[in-house]
Amino acid sequence: MRYKLPIFIAVAACLLAAGCAKNDKAAGGPAATGTPKGDVSNDICAYFTPDFVYSATGKTIVRMEPSPIAGVFACDYFTDYKEDYYKDVNFSAPGGPHISIVLDNLNVERNKEGVKYMGASIETDPRIKMEHYIVRRSNDKSIWSIDLVINPDRFVWTDVTGKAITDDELIAFGAKMAELIQGKLSFKIEKNPVDLTPPRVDTTATQKQTVQTFLENIGNGKISEALDMMDANDNTKAGWWQNFNTLESLKIKSLEPNMQEEWTNDRQLYKAILDVKLKSGEGGLGWENGENYRWVSVQKTGDKWFIHELANNP
Repeated sequence: MRYKLPIFIAVAACLLAAGCAKNDKAAGGPAATGTPKGDVSNDICAYFTPDFVYSATGKTIVRMEPSPIAGVFACDYFTDYKEDYYKDVNFSAPGGPHISIVLDNLNVERNKEGVKYMGASIETDPRIKMEHYIVRRSNDKSIWSIDLVINPDRFVWTDVTGKAITDDELIAFGAKMAELIQGKLSFKIEKNPVDLTPPRVDTTATQKQTVQTFLENIGNGKISEALDMMDANDNTKAGWWQNFNTLESLKIKSLEPNMQEEWTNDRQLYKAILDVKLKSGEGGLGWENGENYRWVSVQKTGDKWFIHELANNP
């Protein structure tokens, strides 16, 4: 059982310790993401915030990028960024030196066997106060990654690209990552000098009107017009043509924004309650006579919004 300290003792301890963060969201970690201590949220950028990375490394983070691949839980923290960082005679691409953090749901022992098979060596460091292993390359003994073990089938690792920090600094960073995961920060979270707060999401009525028009087109039998509003390929649209043609009528009972905390500048979600009547003898293909619930996502391509998904769950 955890006992409460008298409030004046608790405040004094906080002031004396270096680990009192300015606020939970700035610090990231369990408090900001609702993740139990000892685990890591799938939202790596929210768990390991730019303020945390800056405070843990002393390096200003000028850009933060989550993985663009669904199911890959990762975030890159750039200490510098240029539009032509990667360049050749006929090629250029943006980038810069950065620190990466990745969460993997893989068997730890098998991962160790795999890196050893590739010739890498494994060691530990007493500065990191949780189960971990440091992977070093065979050629120059530089650090490949620092892997912090959450459980036998889950670990979070960090590495460096473009000499964003030195190997010794990376070990110190790994130690501070471990402190955050365990909820035992020994240092103060300072504000990253560059504000990386995402721009305000456009929440105007335009996108809701797009969804409403799409559903009304279906209900009025204007299937071609509805399909033109979708960003699906031709094969997918052919399937929707068959689906929508099972409906005798479709009326909107309500249409409201949904899960707005997950909206981005180019994607939004709406929940619709629809009154549906099927054509006689039709199976419905997921529709039922009477009240139907549907979640409709819209996605922006260029300067235009399209219907991206129509689903019976969020």
